[in-house]
Amino acid sequence: MSDPLKPGDRVFHGGQIWARSLPGGTGEVIRAEGPDHRGDYEYLVRTGEDFSRRTGSDNPETREVWWSSRHASPAEEA
Repeated sequence: MSDPLKPGDRVFHGGQIWARSLPGGTGEVIRAEGPDHRGDYEYLVRTGEDFSRRTGSDNPETREVWWSSRHASPAEEA
């Protein structure tokens, strides 16, 4: 990845194919670390409790998980 994501950036996970065109994505970058020896970054992302569903009032962004830059992509603006 050429430009690392920054805290506050909205993202979606590559495994969430359905979220690619979802404005605002499914998570927010909290922290970025890297690059590692391969040039990859690791992002601490606050996302929904249920990875398989869109975030919202019934799936709040309360879970923090690490996503690799190989899987975290910038979300479309809301």
